[in-house]
Amino acid sequence: MLSIALSTLRTRWALFAGTFVALSLGVALIASTGQVLDATRGTSKPSSPGRYDAAAVVVRAAQSFTVGFGTGGGAYDQRQTATSPHRLADARRTADAVRTVPGVRQVVIDRSLPARVVAGHAGESAERPVGHGWSSARLTPFRLTRGHEPVGDHEVVLAAALAGRAGATVGGKVAVVTPQGRQQMTVAGIAAPPGKDGVPGEATVFFADDTAQRLSADPDRADAVAVLAAPGTSATALADRIRTALPDKALKAGTGADKGGDLTAASRAAALGDVATLLAVMAVIAGFVSIFVVSGTFAFAIAQRRRELALLRTVGATPPQVRRMIMAESTVLGVVASAAGCGIGIFGGRQLASVLSSFGMAPEDFEVPASPSILLISFFVGLGVALLGVFAASRRAAKVRPAETMRDSAVETRVMTTGRWIVGSLFLAVSVLLLVMLPQAGSDGAVVISLVLTEILVVAMVAFAPLLVPPLVLLATLPLAAITHITGALAGDNARASVRRTASAAAPILVTVAVAGSIIGVTNASSATAIADDRAHLKADVVVASDGGTGLPAAALRELSAVRGVRAASPVSETSGFLVGSSYVMSSGIGAVDPANLSGAIRLDASKGSLGGLRGDAVAVTKLVAGQLGWKAGDDVEVYLADATKVRVRVAAVISSSAGLPAVLFPQDALVRHAPGTMANAVYLSLAPGADRAAVTAAAGKIADVYGAAAHDRDDWLARRASSAQEEGRILVLVLLGMAMLYTGIAIANTLVMAAGERAEGITLMRKLGATHGQVLRTVVWETLTVVVVGGVLGVLADGVTMLGMSRALSDSGEGAEFPVPWLEMGSVLAGCLVVALLATLVPTLLQLRSSGGPVAKADAPSTQEPVPTGVG
Repeated sequence: MLSIALSTLRTRWALFAGTFVALSLGVALIASTGQVLDATRGTSKPSSPGRYDAAAVVVRAAQSFTVGFGTGGGAYDQRQTATSPHRLADARRTADAVRTVPGVRQVVIDRSLPARVVAGHAGESAERPVGHGWSSARLTPFRLTRGHEPVGDHEVVLAAALAGRAGATVGGKVAVVTPQGRQQMTVAGIAAPPGKDGVPGEATVFFADDTAQRLSADPDRADAVAVLAAPGTSATALADRIRTALPDKALKAGTGADKGGDLTAASRAAALGDVATLLAVMAVIAGFVSIFVVSGTFAFAIAQRRRELALLRTVGATPPQVRRMIMAESTVLGVVASAAGCGIGIFGGRQLASVLSSFGMAPEDFEVPASPSILLISFFVGLGVALLGVFAASRRAAKVRPAETMRDSAVETRVMTTGRWIVGSLFLAVSVLLLVMLPQAGSDGAVVISLVLTEILVVAMVAFAPLLVPPLVLLATLPLAAITHITGALAGDNARASVRRTASAAAPILVTVAVAGSIIGVTNASSATAIADDRAHLKADVVVASDGGTGLPAAALRELSAVRGVRAASPVSETSGFLVGSSYVMSSGIGAVDPANLSGAIRLDASKGSLGGLRGDAVAVTKLVAGQLGWKAGDDVEVYLADATKVRVRVAAVISSSAGLPAVLFPQDALVRHAPGTMANAVYLSLAPGADRAAVTAAAGKIADVYGAAAHDRDDWLARRASSAQEEGRILVLVLLGMAMLYTGIAIANTLVMAAGERAEGITLMRKLGATHGQVLRTVVWETLTVVVVGGVLGVLADGVTMLGMSRALSDSGEGAEFPVPWLEMGSVLAGCLVVALLATLVPTLLQLRSSGGPVAKADAPSTQEPVPTGVG
């Protein structure tokens, strides 16, 4: 049977071309997604130069923490890394201790502070605005390219990249915003490290050392104590001696990569973590789509060979021999197609990484090297899918009776098999279970479960296709039959008679519509619900926001409060951190508000506890996050800030929704106490009765511009938030859907081209019965339209169930879930399916018409009547 299988593959390669295309592209889709996901676990090549390249040893506080959960044999730890530098206390005492160690040539206390240059386009970079004392320059090292080092309180040196963006020159003036306020300073010089314009990840401003210490919100603390070694001193040996001399044994003395100082590392890790989450969803979608399409294509290909297999049975082949032949064909095809798919996947992974970087969803230097392990897994997944996809079909093929060689009807018998009943019932039960789980999943979990739910429903619908397709075909063709009289009715008869062919052709359309609809619908619903929540809770008339900058210092808040017509100014600071729940640590946004003025700016509704208790080390948390973590009003819980500072807080209130703020809210003074130097990201202005909103916005705008911020009236602010949310949603949809939709588009064409071969005999018969070219083409068009309608309706039904479950999950997230109907997007998806389907059927049909014989009718009186419906395919 192996020799027959190889001979069949060699001589009838066209029969297997569709299956080869589906399998190779499916493996490529899995390999591409898997390689990018695997690359997020590592790091891209390190940027050069780093903050501490010239230092031999760097003493720092621990930059990570570990939280333990459970007891006994079920105990486990979860480790998290800080996303901003964790500063060491009493830096001067540490530096004095290190200076006494033999081999130390110089000790530098590296202290950073937020410092933003407000000039030109200096504030529009994605780099972190940061200031250092000039002594820290030698740690990289930065060297002056022009000018001189800063002297006194009014001089700065700028990194070359920052100076270029700001249009600053030596001797010129720039405005610098720090936590202490805004100050005009003279550019004493411009500096750069070897081969670069600055340290990747930061827009650096160097102050005189005394000035940097004075401007720092906590002068006794520092990012690190860096050591320059004496000539001939081993860095490793020096680090060992320094560890022994350190007054605080919890501090770390690092060399090489352990020195830290890669300012992009934390942001890169956070970005790659987000990408990993996104790709995990994308991998599920890619795996489902590819496995589903490949399995369906294999089954369809075997069904098309039913008469050929019956002929083998006639000449004496036993059922086991037929099964072995089909499995051998599948194995050979699977090996070749999977290998080709892995090759395509290497290129696809790099292209996917490029797309993610171009949309700002991954670091610019994100690279995806070829991963042998992922490629090997993808290869065996492809081979496994090929074998599993053909296994059930091979069992059916082995049961083909020799007498079926005489069958000349496309009408299929017993397509609703026992296996279909089992698979359909199982996946339908799983769908019901997921619907029940949705309300307890939280907003993020609900999105993932909703997408998985769609895929589970698609499998159930395909399993029950023999029951669903006939009535849907009848409904779809009723208007066609009424309009066209014969060709529409004939198309309907063909589709109903060949249930397996119709279901196989509709399956990729069902997948395309269902997956696209679920992603678009879930994304739009999440954005619309968040926007509605913002609109319902925002009470402030004017919002001043510092997008991408260091924030607004206290001086800006005082000036905004003094604007005529402003009744109250409520600052909001935003950062990130880690929340310790009952069984895991969750990364989350963390905010700080002014409880005294918050009620006039934003309406927050406490479902448990009271916002009146939001003082000291107390927090308010949204109901969704509290439910996920197991927090309740009155509980004492642990929160780690972005720099790994541990804070023990009490849950004062559980609020119904975030109202556009972070999920956890501290009092402003508490966050500043734990994270000195924190500035407000936005200030919400409530106006006095009768105040002119436009005038206040204009006055606030002038102040905001001085600090590199902007003022927006309420309507403009909400419109910008909505636009930003919608843009993020569009990017998310594009990334999630792009490769999958390209693949399903190819799968639609592939399946319909395969179906065209089965339709060839019917076309020949229609021509011999007197049908014209136009009548044949119209019949094929109506049948294709019917298939698209059936697949589209089933896909929309799956989406409808998904969105029903999503509505239950979002109902507790704010004022209520909103579900805008994506008419344009879904119309475009359906139109695309129709165009691909028509091209995939009309081109083979035209070729078949050219090769088929002419009608039997007399040459001088060609038939103009539409053919009588025959029920054949």
